[in-house]
Amino acid sequence: MGPIRGVWVPSERKLLERVHDRLVRTAGCESVRYVPSRLDANEVVCEVDPIVFLGRSDDAPARLRVEFDLTGDRPHYWIQWWEPDRDRGFGWHCDETEPEHGPVHFQVTRSDGSTEREPAPHVEDEHPYRTFRRRFASIDGRLDDLDW
Repeated sequence: MGPIRGVWVPSERKLLERVHDRLVRTAGCESVRYVPSRLDANEVVCEVDPIVFLGRSDDAPARLRVEFDLTGDRPHYWIQWWEPDRDRGFGWHCDETEPEHGPVHFQVTRSDGSTEREPAPHVEDEHPYRTFRRRFASIDGRLDDLDW
């Protein structure tokens, strides 16, 4: 019998707890919370103060969303940076939605509604928490690289 959707998966729960704890300890990550709730968490979301998190005032407040699905043949994840005031964002998606870009793609959504995707580096058999840490650490650099 395969995984049952909507049922709590202990390994995902532990992973989300580690992500939650890491964000709580990170300066500039505020209102860190489980969604939809701590008891039935599917993702971890936080509000980001760019002055504290990035050390610069020209960036807009953001929301970081981290989600994992470990029930399939290989781990899936979505790590998304979103700037609600500017209606734009970017993120790394490891899923089957864009097979032409490989197992992981980097996606940029612009304020005009357009979306661009490109293949993203992928480390085979990397632990999902290590993937989160690597992507999280690269947010500042990706912001610098983007031509909004």
